[in-house]
Amino acid sequence: MSEASFARVLLATACPGSPALWAGSFTLYSPNPSIYNSERVPKINAFGMGDGWRGGKPKGGMDSTICMNDGMTQRPMNRKKKVLLIFPREKGIKFSNDTLYPFPILGLTLLAALFPKTYEVRIINEVIEEVDFNAEVDLVGITALTCVIKRAYAIADRFRERGVKVILGGVHPSLLPEETKEHADSVFIGEAEGMLDKVIQDFEAGELKPFYKNREWSDLRNMPLPRRDLLNKRYRPFFKVIETTRGCPNRCEFCSVPIINGKRYRLRPLEEIDQELSAIVKKKGEYLFLADDNVTAKEDYAFDLFDLFKHYGVKWMGFTTIKIALNEALLEKARESGCVSLFIGFESLLQENLDGVSKRFVDAKELSKRVKTIQDHQIGIQGAFIFGFDEDDPTVFKKTVDFVQKNNIELPTFSILTPFPGTPLQKRLEEEGRIFDRDWSHYDMSHAVFRPNKMTVQELQDGYLWAQKYICAPRSILKRLLWGPRNHFFHFLMSNFILRGAQMEVIRRIKEKELPYENPAHLRQS
Repeated sequence: MSEASFARVLLATACPGSPALWAGSFTLYSPNPSIYNSERVPKINAFGMGDGWRGGKPKGGMDSTICMNDGMTQRPMNRKKKVLLIFPREKGIKFSNDTLYPFPILGLTLLAALFPKTYEVRIINEVIEEVDFNAEVDLVGITALTCVIKRAYAIADRFRERGVKVILGGVHPSLLPEETKEHADSVFIGEAEGMLDKVIQDFEAGELKPFYKNREWSDLRNMPLPRRDLLNKRYRPFFKVIETTRGCPNRCEFCSVPIINGKRYRLRPLEEIDQELSAIVKKKGEYLFLADDNVTAKEDYAFDLFDLFKHYGVKWMGFTTIKIALNEALLEKARESGCVSLFIGFESLLQENLDGVSKRFVDAKELSKRVKTIQDHQIGIQGAFIFGFDEDDPTVFKKTVDFVQKNNIELPTFSILTPFPGTPLQKRLEEEGRIFDRDWSHYDMSHAVFRPNKMTVQELQDGYLWAQKYICAPRSILKRLLWGPRNHFFHFLMSNFILRGAQMEVIRRIKEKELPYENPAHLRQS
């Protein structure tokens, strides 16, 4: 899931989660694999003095508290190493203990599942719980997007002050590893599958290398069931998150997916998805969210996947493109399988903008028609729109709001074009000298951090905030839902008011930072 995709999900659900990076997979081994049995438990002691050692005295009379250097201190060999995996929160975003938390993280639960039984793993999602900086821990892993990287650095620094080894990974560390290394003992670049064997070997030997980069993309086979049992049980998520594919065949200028997950679209074996669904779906009607960047990129696979969802009787949501409207058989299959809504990146209503960011497969003139086709199949639309493209002028905000309201887009999300590090967009805007703000906490798709082409920075910021406030107004929400096709009415009613709360918080935080906020003059009579 790219930074852009994640930020949109954050806006649509007021919560985080990203599975496809260094936190996407972990396979750990001892420096000497032969000392493990089939359950990955040591069968001989660290000095090879006997076999079958499981905590009693090995042959030769040595005591069971044989010590092994883990790079920090001498620990008893029969003591499980403690690992803390952390998802940092964005400043100002915090859920109370009694909140229905809508979006459980996936990546760290999958990471935790790949640790051997000789490791004790704990997950901290800082959005809903605090980090215990005094916890007894041997290794800390932190995954971070650009907008929370400053918080990730602060957490890492606190643990490193105690002598705890810290590994940083995720989107931002993968894109700017040299910067990240200043706050970490090691940096994971890209996906983790295939390189963790060496990482754990180096960790246990006290010889962590500064950077680890996987040379091959995982084929997504033999992935273990995520350790959802490690999530905080005081919070009740709206739905479960699963991953069925990685990568995206498109090449959008602003997107980091091809950099992080490669350009090849990879598929999980359907039998493994079946196994995961059988473990997590307890009754019909449960909600699933697909963390894939584009669940319908390979249509033959999507048909079979949707048959699987139908078998379990789930309701589900996922990312796709507007091109799905061209395949009504696939749309009907999605409806039959329990699809509640599809998250579609419209991005812009201007063909020039779409062509300029390599989304030529979208025909702007046909957008209203495509929307109706999808809604006619009783599937709602979560539509994402971006402000700040080169052909956008100050009229873009009202035109986009009018399109959303006229076409009754059930759950619209607006964002500001953001030049995330490492993307083609960032490179182009740097060359043009248009990026003026490099405070990573502003790279949340809610702040203007570059100079747009056909309006001022203030017009971009003000117009975005006006549009957000307009679509989140109760009368705007009710108009879209009551005058529209009323697909899954109560689902979208709840989702819109969750979004409203999140967006009002965004507006409040931007105003507190004394960024400009007013209704643009040309919009005040709207």
